[in-house]
Amino acid sequence: MTVEEICKWLEASKFKDGDRLPSVRSVSEQLSTSTCTVFRAYRKLIEKKKAYGEQGNGYFWGNGKVSPPEPQVHEQVVERLERLLLEDWKAGKLSADSPLPSIKELCMGYGTSVGSMRRTLEKLQAEGILARRGRGRFYFRTVQAPKAKEILLVMRSNPNGDFYCLGDRELEFMQKVYSEAEKRKLHVRVLGYNEEADKFLDSAGNEFPTELFRNYFGAILSTMLIFKPSRLFAQFSRTRFPIAVWWEHPLEEIPRALKKEPRYAFFNLAFGEFPGRSVGRFLREKGCAQVAYISPYHLSSWSIDRLNGLKKSGLHVFESVDDENASPYDFKDKPQSYFEEIVARLAEKLPQDTDAWVVVNDEVGCVLQRMFAQGRLKRPPYMVSFDNTVDSYRIRLDSFGFNMDALAEQSVFHIVSPGVTLYAREDFRELSGRVVEK
Repeated sequence: MTVEEICKWLEASKFKDGDRLPSVRSVSEQLSTSTCTVFRAYRKLIEKKKAYGEQGNGYFWGNGKVSPPEPQVHEQVVERLERLLLEDWKAGKLSADSPLPSIKELCMGYGTSVGSMRRTLEKLQAEGILARRGRGRFYFRTVQAPKAKEILLVMRSNPNGDFYCLGDRELEFMQKVYSEAEKRKLHVRVLGYNEEADKFLDSAGNEFPTELFRNYFGAILSTMLIFKPSRLFAQFSRTRFPIAVWWEHPLEEIPRALKKEPRYAFFNLAFGEFPGRSVGRFLREKGCAQVAYISPYHLSSWSIDRLNGLKKSGLHVFESVDDENASPYDFKDKPQSYFEEIVARLAEKLPQDTDAWVVVNDEVGCVLQRMFAQGRLKRPPYMVSFDNTVDSYRIRLDSFGFNMDALAEQSVFHIVSPGVTLYAREDFRELSGRVVEK
């Protein structure tokens, strides 16, 4: 179906103002069309002011909600300290494997009194999040000691069960999960998931029956480049153990039923506006005021989110984007020269008076660096990227790095202590990162 046909189909569905629209993925499956086409249709409806989106909640019919401004409420001391603890938990500064810093050290770090800090920690202890031995330091409570010593780690695989298809970030995650599990004396059983066959495969390429899941203590699932994660989740519907999910899709596409299940925890690295806001703050600290944003993947929600995050950081942003493609995957069957031509065209549109260029990922940054070296483009005053891949180190490109350490640690911790977290109940677990300067 075309974009126009999908728009007409939605318009004929007689939604009322404020009604939630079906997710992009469910419309794609219902109409047997690509998610990219559905995404374009939703964007067109938004441009026509017939629909609107809410970060993390999905799309709704109508011209958006107009809410009265909320009165400013003075943040209470304990609330402020809980928020600061959560920010450090997201950033991986607080470890589930080690006791918290002493009350004196926490007071110095958060600029508060001993009494306020103690009340905050004792409140979290009463809620079952923290524990304490005697008058010693507080630490994150472990709910249960596993009887079974094995957990499952599920990654996408080729039809023969190998992982040659995995990228650097996925392989790094696998290594770190092994390391975290070893700290807790847990054994990791890695299974490949071949989405096309909807089967789990062991290291020998043999099918692994789901009936054997009952022998394990919990599971960690990666949804990176899994295009229909609902099929993967369906395979675990008969299990009762905790499941940690590395969610690599738009936030609004998390299955609502699973989001409410305490045994599920969804972790986010790349989606949402946080990476853009973080890069924006980094650039403002460098004295930048006007920046350019370059993306050949602006059909994707993650590219849009990064741009929106930049804008919300207070920078003036010049956009040079192409919204015909959603990811590097869309270019896999096309020659490299085709991709480079798109990037060059976007770069040539940029004004000369920007303080910095922000590129959507390291792959685009590498292409631009080659063009600078060849003299095809004039080098900007500064350039920063996202993903912090191995290639960014080769070309000395500053890049936003996602917090794989915190993702692996908190995923394993959820398996041994489901429900013990500083996040609010049903909250999406967004992990922060930082710009790595080379």
